[in-house]
Amino acid sequence: MLFNATRPCLLNGIPDLASRPDLADRAIIVSLPVIPDTKRQYEGEFWKCFDQAAPRILAGLLDAVSTALRRLPEVTLSERPRMADFARWVSAAEPALGWPEGAFMAAYDANRQSVDTAAIEGNPVAEAILSMIADHGTWAGTATDLSKALRRLYPHLTDDPLIFPRQPNRLSSELRRVQPLLRRAGITLSKTRSGETGQRQIHIRKGA
Repeated sequence: MLFNATRPCLLNGIPDLASRPDLADRAIIVSLPVIPDTKRQYEGEFWKCFDQAAPRILAGLLDAVSTALRRLPEVTLSERPRMADFARWVSAAEPALGWPEGAFMAAYDANRQSVDTAAIEGNPVAEAILSMIADHGTWAGTATDLSKALRRLYPHLTDDPLIFPRQPNRLSSELRRVQPLLRRAGITLSKTRSGETGQRQIHIRKGA
């Protein structure tokens, strides 16, 4: 059975949940403030306040939707991030939300940068590659060569076989996952085939 569905998913937790690059690239991270003991509400109190505010919330959402529908044809983005339609839609709704033009994209870009930082810090492959390029510059070789080089240079990041892939095919798979993160961090990763056997070579360098 095939079906199309578009619906946001909300994930709640204490640690950084979007540590996988493919999820991080499609996520908006919201850090909620701690509620002081004197400000907490009983559930019944909360829902009573929500019911009172619900009409105003709905009116605000409908204003945002109608404004976005009216302005959408004239809104263009200088850059189109992942979830570009979503970014364009919210940008079109900015006047109804009380935001100046471009405010959403500025906030969205800042959020994506913080998500990238958290994703890199939680990924030893990305961390090791960024460190290697910063320390040694351009690198080229096979996936096996890369695994050996990273394990030799950065044992504190690569010693745990549960988080750093040992097999070349698994490392190659992880490289595909972290490639968007590395690209946004200014690192270009490409692959070529060379020699009579068509051995796959990995090229990593700083810049486009």
